[in-house]
Amino acid sequence: MAGIAAFNLDVEKPTVYSGPEGSYFGYSVDFHKPVQNRTTTSVLVGAPKANTSQPGIVEGGAVYYCPWPATDSDRCRQIPFDMTNNRMVRLNDGRIPIEFKSNQWFGATVRTYKEKVVACAPLYHWRTRKQDSEKDPVGTCYIAIQNFSVYAEYSPCRSSNPDPEGQGFCQAGFSVDFTKDGNLVVGGPGSFYWQDLIVGAFGAGKAVVYRARPVVTVDAELLLNPMILNPESKTCQLPNSATSVTCLTVRVCATVSGFSIPDTVALNAELHLDRLKQKGAIKRILFLENAQYQHTFQLLIEKRKPQGCQNFVVYLKDETEFRDKLTPISIGLNYSLDESNPPGGLTLKPILNYYREPFIHEQVYILVDCGEDNMCIPDLKLSARMDREQLIIGEENPLMLTINAQNQGEGAYESELHVLIPQEADYIGVERKNEALRQLNCEYRMENVTRMVVCDLGNPMVAGTNLSVGLRFAVQRLEEAGSDIKFDLQIKSSNKDNPRSNPISLQINITALAHVEIRGVSHPAQIFLPIHQWEPKDKPEKDQDIGPSVQHIYELHNKGPSAISNTFLEVGWPSHFRDEHLLYVLEIQTDGLINCRTNTTINQLNLETSALPDTPELLGFLRNSTVHSVRKREVTVPEPLRQYNAKTLNCSNISCLRIACHVVRLDKGQSAVVTVKSRLWAHTFLQRKNDPYSLHSTVSFKVMDMPYRIKPEKLPHASLTIKTLVLWATPDVSFAIPLWVIILAILLGLLVLAILTLVMWKGPKKS
Repeated sequence: MAGIAAFNLDVEKPTVYSGPEGSYFGYSVDFHKPVQNRTTTSVLVGAPKANTSQPGIVEGGAVYYCPWPATDSDRCRQIPFDMTNNRMVRLNDGRIPIEFKSNQWFGATVRTYKEKVVACAPLYHWRTRKQDSEKDPVGTCYIAIQNFSVYAEYSPCRSSNPDPEGQGFCQAGFSVDFTKDGNLVVGGPGSFYWQDLIVGAFGAGKAVVYRARPVVTVDAELLLNPMILNPESKTCQLPNSATSVTCLTVRVCATVSGFSIPDTVALNAELHLDRLKQKGAIKRILFLENAQYQHTFQLLIEKRKPQGCQNFVVYLKDETEFRDKLTPISIGLNYSLDESNPPGGLTLKPILNYYREPFIHEQVYILVDCGEDNMCIPDLKLSARMDREQLIIGEENPLMLTINAQNQGEGAYESELHVLIPQEADYIGVERKNEALRQLNCEYRMENVTRMVVCDLGNPMVAGTNLSVGLRFAVQRLEEAGSDIKFDLQIKSSNKDNPRSNPISLQINITALAHVEIRGVSHPAQIFLPIHQWEPKDKPEKDQDIGPSVQHIYELHNKGPSAISNTFLEVGWPSHFRDEHLLYVLEIQTDGLINCRTNTTINQLNLETSALPDTPELLGFLRNSTVHSVRKREVTVPEPLRQYNAKTLNCSNISCLRIACHVVRLDKGQSAVVTVKSRLWAHTFLQRKNDPYSLHSTVSFKVMDMPYRIKPEKLPHASLTIKTLVLWATPDVSFAIPLWVIILAILLGLLVLAILTLVMWKGPKKS
């Protein structure tokens, strides 16, 4: 205040008002005299960086009412022009602010007139384009009347009509005042065209003149003849060809207007045919001259002439070259001023009217057989069935969908059958062996993660169409599938009205099924006692010392189609009768994903084992162990031995060794084999001379689980008994008769044969 001087101001007793620190309190001031009480005067003080009680607003600014003359009890208070937060708008399932009051500098301008008080925020921002994050500084003002009891907002630069460049530069509230009649005048820089502008930069000692360019307003139009293209009416010929085509004329016309515009205005124009078709899509119309869908040209328009025009001939492609016949064909025109030859000297370059879009478009239609209104309303019907009721995990699962499609209404254009296929299915092709089924053109497609088969039903699918098609699939990847899979079907067309058929969802159940068999063999199937030239030893050291070799081989085979897992297999082995050995186990061998354990230790005598060659009979069993059709081997007992009533020794009347095995997993065609190698404890049986015995081992299995989400109602299980006969007989004469006896018998036979030959040779001569 030290820089102010006046001869009639009382500088000894000034009234001092204070506001919040940093609020720019005092940026604007004015006196206020209410009409009701002209003797009362107050002071209004603007503080454009003050904080208010508005929720979420930072330094929005305020105007303070300060009574005068001031007393200690009367302090300045904020006038509640606006107590609200930013207004919000709903966008994309959320809410975003449409205005921004923080740092708006409310109170930068304050003016009063009688009972009216106006205060402005020139830095207030507004979001014009709701979809964009951009905001424009438009400014706003608030008016208080009736002794601050009624408030109203006035923002002349704010608009809800978006322009390509936002609001433009228009900010209300930098200056405001009342006329003598009480009318409010608000300064809004940039509200109208700048005619010419002078900018003075006193700090640099410069003044700059900006001249306004002439604004050219263009009124353009596209005239299409005809508006409906009839593919049957071919009135034009392609250049250098005898091919007749359907054509139309595109007429481009424009007029120009404006103040101080040139006598001749040149427009650079571009015609774009079928512009709504995306890049790479088939364009349905082309220019007849060069078979292109874009054409750039220049249109010269004289100011003194009312209109400038140019004509272009466009033709329609053959119907076999495109599918879309219903969508209107859009023809677009872009234009701009030709600035290739700028004027010289002080002549200003013209500019297009900012508020006119430099683009126009029109549409032409293709004539379709849809009645007088050219509107096709189809009535599409769809039905489908499958040729099987369930799918089995592990099988190839061939599957055919028989689909019937009908159109009981008007023509359906670009009609297609869409079959959404599950991840577990693979498309094979169209059924071609059944003459009752149509052989449609179908193709496999993948859109993002959606797999589908799309079949062309005709363009159009005419009224009364009734056709059936068979689609073949293979469904194999069912390991992680649920209880069923489904195929979703629907007919789709490009018609505007009723374009789709009824949707269909075909479900088919999934099950797991495994045919598991247990097979076994005894090698040898029978043992004959006594053993030639063999005697048991009191203290055996080798396995040969206790008796002949006996092997039982068990094979668990999965014939499929599904896999099995977590299978338990148990063998009951005839090992002891009271305290005597029967079949002494030397070794247990496994083949495949199987491991075994026993309830007692085997080969407790630590006998030295010897490897025996496999006999042809055993090799035959092993060769057939992976062949699914091999049946369980049966032991054939010679007829003379059937008269013996062999005593059965099994786990019900003797002590058995328990062999427990766990099979991890068997896929289709896989096997798990357990081989039990043992020796017959001959001494036990030699003590019971001439008593035949039948030694039985039992094997059983139970599948506990299958490696799928889907579980069958019943899991496979079975059991089998393997027999080894111990007989008192002589299977081979060579073991009982000495060799010299056999040789002597052969020689005697030869001698008898020689005598008979000699007798018969001499007989005829005597007669």
